[in-house]
Amino acid sequence: MFCEVRQAILPLALRKLTRRGDLERTGLLIESLTRHWRDSMPFQLLIVSPARDVGLLRTKLPRSRNIDVSVRSESEFFPAFSPFYLLTGWYRQQLIKLHVPAVLGFSGYLTLDSDVCCVADFDASTFVHDRRALSRWEPKRCHDWWRGASEMVDLPYDTKAHGLSVTPNILHGDLSAQTLDYFRRDGGDPLATLSLRVLRKLGSIPWTEYSLYTAVAERKGNLLDYHLHWDPCYFSETQLFSERTCVWDADDFERLAKLPTGSTPGGKFIIIQSHARIPLQLVRDYCLSFAG
Repeated sequence: MFCEVRQAILPLALRKLTRRGDLERTGLLIESLTRHWRDSMPFQLLIVSPARDVGLLRTKLPRSRNIDVSVRSESEFFPAFSPFYLLTGWYRQQLIKLHVPAVLGFSGYLTLDSDVCCVADFDASTFVHDRRALSRWEPKRCHDWWRGASEMVDLPYDTKAHGLSVTPNILHGDLSAQTLDYFRRDGGDPLATLSLRVLRKLGSIPWTEYSLYTAVAERKGNLLDYHLHWDPCYFSETQLFSERTCVWDADDFERLAKLPTGSTPGGKFIIIQSHARIPLQLVRDYCLSFAG
């Protein structure tokens, strides 16, 4: 069960044409965590990257007294001939968010991307209620990957049900390991099974890390042992994520940047979509303008 959430995983592959941008955005995420982490012990941020990026990330990313940043190579967790390397970056990130915490024995952990920013204070107990996580949910009818995940685990597809939503979110290493173990039946390699499913379904999204995690836990009957039911999560005063203050394009930013300084963001984390191409200093000013 959940006792605390003081760990996070961030898959990060620096794109050749925008390496500096990726670095700067990750640096801003670390800066925002430094500002808003309110706990006596450091927050642990694990960054998992291709081997070619590890050295640069270790030397260029900021360090702080209350954020313990570690950078490790994908090759530490996926052998050289793993089907993991046949996948595109998006699916590789998804497998990292399940596989690495399971290997390292994480308990409760945050999943992050480089275009996520922390905008309000939190500590290790903020997202834990009655030993369960205040995670993000979404209606299953919203995305086809919920049907695909249900098919993969022989679970009836219920359009009225809800499942764990996309990054940022809170997962538990026990259920991540359980997800992969489900696809290890009969001695198989779960990474190969999931990779082949992607390659056979080119042009569609057969699964996401969250849909598989949800579906397997539903089949095992222990999802709500670890995660608070979606109804109280939707209406809780504490929200992990604020949709209304995210920036998805330039028009969003122009509108939201007019919010008064010190306004309440509505959640602890937001997304500033990198494809919106907002200059980093403007992104930084916006993210740091909210009341703590």
